[in-house]
Amino acid sequence: MTHLDRYILREAVPVFLFGLVLYVGFGLISNILPRAQWMGTAELGSILKWLALQVPAASVQALPIAGLLSILLTFGRLARENELLVMQAGGISVLRTARLFLLGGLLLSGLSLVLSEWVVPWANRATALVYWNELVPERTAQFRLVGRELSVGDYTLRFEGFDAAKDELQQVRLERWQGQTMTVILAQSARLQGSVMVFRNYKVFTLDFARLPLPEFATLEQAETGLREVFRAQNIGQAGAELSVRLSRSREDLEAQYAGGGFETPVSLSEWWRKLQDPSTPPRERREAKAQWHSSIALALGNLMVLILALPIAVRRATSPGTALALALVLTIAYYVAFSTGKVLALSSPLPPELAAWAANLLGLAAGLWLGKGVYR
Repeated sequence: MTHLDRYILREAVPVFLFGLVLYVGFGLISNILPRAQWMGTAELGSILKWLALQVPAASVQALPIAGLLSILLTFGRLARENELLVMQAGGISVLRTARLFLLGGLLLSGLSLVLSEWVVPWANRATALVYWNELVPERTAQFRLVGRELSVGDYTLRFEGFDAAKDELQQVRLERWQGQTMTVILAQSARLQGSVMVFRNYKVFTLDFARLPLPEFATLEQAETGLREVFRAQNIGQAGAELSVRLSRSREDLEAQYAGGGFETPVSLSEWWRKLQDPSTPPRERREAKAQWHSSIALALGNLMVLILALPIAVRRATSPGTALALALVLTIAYYVAFSTGKVLALSSPLPPELAAWAANLLGLAAGLWLGKGVYR
């Protein structure tokens, strides 16, 4: 590392760290304000833990714009005080001056991917659980799952009520399809303990819908045989009998994914990728997986895109610290409006999810290359 590199680092690193703390703080504030009315009785320790768990996800979103702020302020000052001009007169190009930012962008992109794969899903899951179980326990997550169709691996779970005193689900239905054969468990109550569901007062039926509709039967014996082919199995539990079924998802997983509250999804990049590669994934879930996977990759590589976009703007437009800050604010808002819009379109519009998810990065890259004519040489 040369003296020039160290000189630029001393200028850029404090600004980057300041921007990171500032933007992460804004992200945490935006999460706590809409929920403040429900947390009046929460303990301070639980609130601090809940906020700390949101730091990884907020950091992934804040890294690109902290880098943007650092580039605008650092290169804006170098340009205003003619230091860039002196470097160019000495044969040092702007790109050579910015090589540490390029390396930093690569490292931050890698860090974002690592966080998105191993840290953010765990933290997002814990964020939802702490919120429902510690901050607003009187509004337990189970009540928010009542009456909803919950996908649990090969099963679909639905229950019509929840008894908080007994910690039991009421009027429960768990069904599984294998081709045109459906197995359904109906129970008056059930307990979900980890990934094991224990049913009480249950009935189990296996029906083969490929045998329907039933033909006209000439005799009672034919009717009995036909019905046995449709109702392939049944198991009626005696009063007080219990049936245990192990699910692929735990109670905590279901609460974190389906209870809502506006938290980020607790799914890793590799899980989205596995859904994409699974030919049995329903089209709607496949589109969601494609949109989420591409959006996460695009956000991580946004750390490189902002370098290409911000460098020519800093050199040519950041005529004062105030102007640099204003430009950073405008570009930050523009990028996240474009990125959020693209993600929404990727999830729900006729546009290809790949195109919509990468739209903000592609627009930023095109704008940076156009503005950088004469700078990138």
